[in-house]
Amino acid sequence: MIPPPSPRPRAVLTASLLAVSLLAVAMLAAAMAPRPAAAQSRPRTNRDRAERAGNLPREVAREAVTVWNARDTRRVRGDFTLAANDTVRGDVAILSGRVELAGTVTGQVMAINSSVLLTPSGHVRGGLTVIGGRLEAPDRPRVDGDIRVWAARLRYAESGDSLSRDPLSRDSLVADVESEFASRWSRWRRDADDDTHAELFLTTAHAYNRVEGLPIYFGPRFRAVNGNTRFNGQVYGIFRTGDGLRWERENLGHRLTLEVQQGTRAGVRAGGRLFDDVDAVEQWQLTDNEIGLATFLFTRDYRDYWLRHGAAGYVSLFHGPGTELRAEYGEERWSSRRARDVWSIFNNDDVWRVNPAADEGVMRIATFTARVDTRNDPAIPRSGWLLSAQLERGTGDLTRAQPTVPSRSTAVPVAYTRGLLDLRRYNRLAPGAQLNLRAVVGGWLEGDALPAQRRFAVSGIDALPGFDFRRTRGANDVGTCSTLPDADYAALGRPALCERMLLVQAEWKGDFRIRLFGDRDWFGDRRWTTSHFSADGSWVLFANSGRGWLVNGTPTPLHYDKSRIPEIGSWRTDLGGGFDFGDFGVYVAEAVSEGGLKPNLYVRLARRF
Repeated sequence: MIPPPSPRPRAVLTASLLAVSLLAVAMLAAAMAPRPAAAQSRPRTNRDRAERAGNLPREVAREAVTVWNARDTRRVRGDFTLAANDTVRGDVAILSGRVELAGTVTGQVMAINSSVLLTPSGHVRGGLTVIGGRLEAPDRPRVDGDIRVWAARLRYAESGDSLSRDPLSRDSLVADVESEFASRWSRWRRDADDDTHAELFLTTAHAYNRVEGLPIYFGPRFRAVNGNTRFNGQVYGIFRTGDGLRWERENLGHRLTLEVQQGTRAGVRAGGRLFDDVDAVEQWQLTDNEIGLATFLFTRDYRDYWLRHGAAGYVSLFHGPGTELRAEYGEERWSSRRARDVWSIFNNDDVWRVNPAADEGVMRIATFTARVDTRNDPAIPRSGWLLSAQLERGTGDLTRAQPTVPSRSTAVPVAYTRGLLDLRRYNRLAPGAQLNLRAVVGGWLEGDALPAQRRFAVSGIDALPGFDFRRTRGANDVGTCSTLPDADYAALGRPALCERMLLVQAEWKGDFRIRLFGDRDWFGDRRWTTSHFSADGSWVLFANSGRGWLVNGTPTPLHYDKSRIPEIGSWRTDLGGGFDFGDFGVYVAEAVSEGGLKPNLYVRLARRF
């Protein structure tokens, strides 16, 4: 039996309300703030534009090469002068020259191994990046975006008009940047070729997990290009390594995708897919890399899984890499997956968390998704919006419904509507400071209660790191919506049970640089830098607050009317801070809405959001 929770101290409740109020005020201020150029609290000075010493960060090198290789960028080799009455529309990249800007550039300026003179009449409506040179500018430069100056030069090779890894390379990566495929083992390799080709492909497409092990995808893929029309096809067999390399039905699957695309930067896509694939619950939280490495290294899996077998067709409208509207309809069979005895490096003798049982049956799913990305840089966002929205309508017959799910009867016919919205705002306050905000809201909209695998939980490293992953607190847990004793809840695998959830997050970030024992690159070669320690990153202060609740079924303290949001005093809130180094971060978080919990120290292998 779990002892009843002790009364919440007044000081703890006050801290919770204060933290939530600060979050609300910050989000309101950001929404009403003007564009980044006007939102700065003070004008840029020469000190803000001081050269950054040390090696050129990998992400800056990748960004420079991406801008140079972009089809719409105006590329200049050597000196470049823009007169006061002239305007360049779009991005400008200059390689190995002297740059004088007296006119207007409507995009960003990327000066590679070049120095820049920005006169008082010069105006850059995007960002200004100087690599391997110096910047001369007035005290109040007319630059709407970021100003970045790196003393280190960019080392590169050329392939035609592109910067590339080496003279024989076909890709567009700088020599000091490894490929995405090599560094991110659990993601698809992105093929940017514009020619017709076919190949036999071997890869992994899912994170290492406790129900599949490492799923291996093998088969042909091909592309045909005719002007602005592309035809893509993939036919993959799936082998799930599981707890042994056995050729059996549970370890086999398939994925077949055919797609026609009309247009390059903007246009329409239409396609279909056949699949026998394992899907995950709550993919809006941790990234695939973090899930896979936590599973492989420490016997910790922070997702739940079920099997989807069926077919679907879709059509989408897209504009650039960041904006897409997509509609999909399909019929599929849902079934449960059991946790396997997969191998991990540490704690290999620990028993895996039970994979919660899923509702099973044949479902017809209509899904509408929208994505709008106005961030200045998807990898290192300093300003802009990111919106991801999904609306799902499901109808069908469940042959096996989980009776442990609260707020649902045993009737198996089901028809439901579910939504999920993830909205993020990145605000540049100064050259090295940001205020970033995120709001995630999702859950039941109408119809029957949600199936087991379409529910939510608000706990753990990504959502509320001050609270342990799906650990219940009291008889009516607002993080998981569990009403069971903790031992019974653990025996079910600690499933996510909430029909609705709401989470708000805010973080304040500032850049820092550590240089111990000097900045020199011996002999001008980056490989000879082991005689000193250096690091570039950001310090982070953050606050998170949210909870889940139920809207259907027998009334309990977790139930709220469909038109109500739980009172703020019932939300869970935590505060914390740490250091973000880009590819990984180290943080500590402390719960403030409840007493008696120890701070949590944790590592992220990606930015918080």
